[in-house]
Amino acid sequence: MDAIAGRFADRAVRSVFIYTREAHPGELYRHHSSMDGKRQNARALRSVVGLKRQVLLDSLDGAAHHAYGLLPNMTWIFGRGGLILYKSAWTDPDDVADSLTRALDGLERRVKGDKRSK
Repeated sequence: MDAIAGRFADRAVRSVFIYTREAHPGELYRHHSSMDGKRQNARALRSVVGLKRQVLLDSLDGAAHHAYGLLPNMTWIFGRGGLILYKSAWTDPDDVADSLTRALDGLERRVKGDKRSK
């Protein structure tokens, strides 16, 4: 996903990773019991996986995770004003790149006044 974020960076796209919870607590890292512990795990995620995108931490009670569907690997693409342009229950980089391309190309056609976009 970092590669996709880089590919679209010049097209006013911002990509963030929301760290909600440990998918398999106890396997490598414990369940989060404090924000400090969660922050340490997020730092480990960045260094171990090599994640370059901004990481946002969900609250301990998972407010963002609850608000966005509770699935473990979702992707959402929002347009200006919060309009949902894409939502997927599982992150597939090819689908995300295709959806970003379509959304941005459609926006550019509307800005240029292309009749196909109406």
